[in-house]
Amino acid sequence: MLRFQSFGFFIVTLLIFAGVSIYGLFHAQEHSVFFWTIFGVSLIAFLLGLSGFVYSGLKELVKDYKRHGNLWSFLYDFFASLKLAIFIMLLLGVFSMLGSTYIQQNLTFQEYVDKFGVDKAVWFWKFWLNNVFHSWYYIALIVLLAVNLTVCSIKRLPRIWKQTFGSERVLKLTEAKEKHLKPISMTIKSKEELINFLAQKGFKVFMEEEDGKTYVFAEKGKYSRLGVYIVHIALLIIMGGALIDAIFGVRGTLPVPEGGAEDVMFVGAEGKPYRLPFAVHLIDFRIRTYGEENPNVKKELAAAISSYESDIEILNDGEKVADGTVKVNEPFDYGRYRLFQASYGLTGGVKSMGLVIVDKALAEKNPEDAVVGTLELGSGKVEEFRDMLLSIDRVVLNIHNPDAGMNGELAPAVVVKVLKDRKSYNVPVVYDPQLNVLVYGEMEDLQDFPYVFFMDGFEPQFYSGLQVSYHPGTLIIWIGSTLLVLGMILAFYTIHRKVWVRVEGNTAKVAFYSHKFKEEFKRSFIRELESLHAK
Repeated sequence: MLRFQSFGFFIVTLLIFAGVSIYGLFHAQEHSVFFWTIFGVSLIAFLLGLSGFVYSGLKELVKDYKRHGNLWSFLYDFFASLKLAIFIMLLLGVFSMLGSTYIQQNLTFQEYVDKFGVDKAVWFWKFWLNNVFHSWYYIALIVLLAVNLTVCSIKRLPRIWKQTFGSERVLKLTEAKEKHLKPISMTIKSKEELINFLAQKGFKVFMEEEDGKTYVFAEKGKYSRLGVYIVHIALLIIMGGALIDAIFGVRGTLPVPEGGAEDVMFVGAEGKPYRLPFAVHLIDFRIRTYGEENPNVKKELAAAISSYESDIEILNDGEKVADGTVKVNEPFDYGRYRLFQASYGLTGGVKSMGLVIVDKALAEKNPEDAVVGTLELGSGKVEEFRDMLLSIDRVVLNIHNPDAGMNGELAPAVVVKVLKDRKSYNVPVVYDPQLNVLVYGEMEDLQDFPYVFFMDGFEPQFYSGLQVSYHPGTLIIWIGSTLLVLGMILAFYTIHRKVWVRVEGNTAKVAFYSHKFKEEFKRSFIRELESLHAK
């Protein structure tokens, strides 16, 4: 049964209180009397466990300090504590879960208010829960866990090293060592048979003859005891990579208009500008509907948006160095940078607008011959037609309701800037031809302008909201992860085992050692050896 002053009671109450709090914050729609009762009980239990743990912990620390009589020796044992490691890993687990699952990171304060309410948003902001992985306490916990692992390994490694590589590994089974090794007696056909048997089992065999006796020492899997320390080193490497990411890594938003290129993204809730070492050129942005992806989809779902994607180029000093497509849930990698498709919207500009150019003089004589040409214009581009230079000056996506226009309800009107004969004209182009003529006729500045422009197709310009993340520690984390797997294979799938044998005639005294499953190894070894002898 757990005592309230025990470490186990504290850990259990911490987990229960954290679970109830997370449920109340992020899952419960309403907080009933039953919930507040459970919350109050879990809080009281946690405070009881915390106070008991602190009290007993302080007593133990005072005892340990008196026993050591030296501050450095005391700190050395404290940082090598398994309890400290468990506590740190639990805290890291809770904060990681909050930052990766429940609280979207790096939003603005207003976005947290809209999503969680004012009170929660304020507490998230105060406790850095809006940027958990770059918070001072998260970095401090990683450093503390790294110190704990390092000290723990240094403290325990010498003993394991001695057991693995010390003089014991070539020890002869003499009469003086029998009390320690506790051998059993067996009858064998010959020492050669025994040596061959050991070799077949994968043991490395050493043999020495002395005074008519043959001493055999066999060993395998001697490096398995070091597997746990390889795991420790791997974890330290992974934490080092995570620490580099936490300090030097960056994640921000990069809005890029269609046809444009941007190299400045905005980081954090404050939207701090961060210049990338490359520019992203958005070639094309597409919105996919369920109807486009599956012709057999129900009609009510056909127009619903299923995904959106961006065709991009990576430019370095104006030269293309990479290209690809960023899709929802399919990021694009460039070096140590990763680009995600996060959002999209209208810029208020024009991606493509067809322009029909009508000569006013010809229209009065013969309307059928009045069209003198067509042109395609887009925001940020300058086009040439005869003796004119044309570019888009101003755009309203919906002249009846500008707000609706930004939501995709289009009734566009555009002002085209025209330079002709060293004179500048602002020529209106409206989606409705009749309205277009009416607006054109009211502009006195266009009396000497020889053309009328009509709109022939209009495609608004979108921007693609890319999320760019830079993780300089990724390669280090991959190295650590690979080493972690190798260490775990070595620690869990290989076993350090030793066999000592002293042969006198047909009698052999055999002693065994296995750092895991010793009795099972001993029984199977004897059974197989007896079976071989019987054959």
